Amino acid sequence: MLNFFFIPYITSMFGSTRYGVWVIIFQTVSYFTLFDFGINSALTRFVSKAFAKKDFTKINKTLSTAQLLYTIIGIIVGISVFVLSQLYFDIFHIVSPELITEGKTALFLLGVFLAFQFLMMAFGNSHGAFQRLDISKNLTATEEIVRIAAMTLLLYNGYGLIALALTIVSTTVLRSVVGIVWLKKLFPEIKLSFRFDKDSARQLFGYSKVTLFISLCWLILYGSDSFILGVLSSTAAAGIYAPGAQLMLYLRNIINIVGVPLIPAVSHLESQESFERIQTIYLKGIKYISYISFAMMTAVFFLAESFVRNWLDQEFVETAQVMMILAVGTAFFLPQIIGNSILFGCEKHKIILQVVIIETFSKLSLVFYLVPIYGILGMAMANTIPQVVLYSTLYPFLISKVLKISYLKILFEIIKTGTLGFLVVLITLLPIRFLCTDMLWNDWFAFAIQVGVVTFIIGVVGYYVLEKDDRKMLKEFIF
Repeated sequence: MLNFFFIPYITSMFGSTRYGVWVIIFQTVSYFTLFDFGINSALTRFVSKAFAKKDFTKINKTLSTAQLLYTIIGIIVGISVFVLSQLYFDIFHIVSPELITEGKTALFLLGVFLAFQFLMMAFGNSHGAFQRLDISKNLTATEEIVRIAAMTLLLYNGYGLIALALTIVSTTVLRSVVGIVWLKKLFPEIKLSFRFDKDSARQLFGYSKVTLFISLCWLILYGSDSFILGVLSSTAAAGIYAPGAQLMLYLRNIINIVGVPLIPAVSHLESQESFERIQTIYLKGIKYISYISFAMMTAVFFLAESFVRNWLDQEFVETAQVMMILAVGTAFFLPQIIGNSILFGCEKHKIILQVVIIETFSKLSLVFYLVPIYGILGMAMANTIPQVVLYSTLYPFLISKVLKISYLKILFEIIKTGTLGFLVVLITLLPIRFLCTDMLWNDWFAFAIQVGVVTFIIGVVGYYVLEKDDRKMLKEFIF
């Protein structure tokens, strides 16, 4: 949520070109997250299974092996990013020599940030495996608040990319150290060490090899658009595209807040052979999220232009069209995040890999055809077309085979609640759109009222979308 308010500030301070360089640097560094090799997902899987049995001997072997691997990875990443920043940064279309120099230094510093993340990963970021995602969320939220507050202050005082990169390095180190201390305090049985256990390593890599290729595909799908635009077009195009794409990514991350805790929970249910409960979780998940995602898509169509006019400078006006196109694909993809979590939890994630490989190759083929013709809108279309096709056909069909649920039943749930979400927003905003003048429509206060009204109505109708037992739980939670 803080990034929602930070983006207009940083874009106004940097402008499209400099902001484009900042986004490209981030996406360049994100490619090095592949050096994780899927170890983090495997760590969550096997530590959570051992924790269910209170087997701290197994937990310590797994964590110490992962820590040794991550230390080696962190050193390799730091060196690799330094080499990249010095030798290959000129591939981006950056005119200003001063901005090139600043960008190179900032890229190296963000490489240091990622190296520290790897070094601290095993013990500083594994709370979720111990069923303590609340700690991870609190640490992440605190880190974001401190980071954005510091970056806002630095921007206000005229600092640039290097200062922002240093802030990210500092807050990451602090968060990781606190995370390690907190984990050790909760579980004194955990021993901080770098011992290598062959069986643990085999187990980690056996699970993670599929996850690695999934991560690679996801990185290309969701973390490369600005990088590609920086190479094929310009840093300004990357900067204009990025705010709309980031908003859609934030929506995905919000749904992931629900999806990530499901992975260890589904693993636990599978071990107990509670297959019907897993089926219920999936059907409820796609039902509720389809309602929200299609309501969101419709709201974006109505509000994107006025939102961007109020939120960003005039040079970013095309961002609104990017948001509209991406919202369509997001509406189809978001409900299947629940499916991803279930497949990971059941160790059936090869299905995810099959789908994302097709999606990745489809996107890249469309990118090289559409971007030269339509620019940043072509990039948005290249993302959306495969999502609409695959997540309404192939993906639900494959997961229906795993969960032994009719594909038509899954499709019916998506269409039924998705259509309801679409109609709720349409009926709410269409009269307002015709009644409001353009001046009122583009006013921040009026815009906030419209968002408030549509959010309230989505919430009221959504309450009755919930099944009876979930409505009861919601009542008890609120009251």
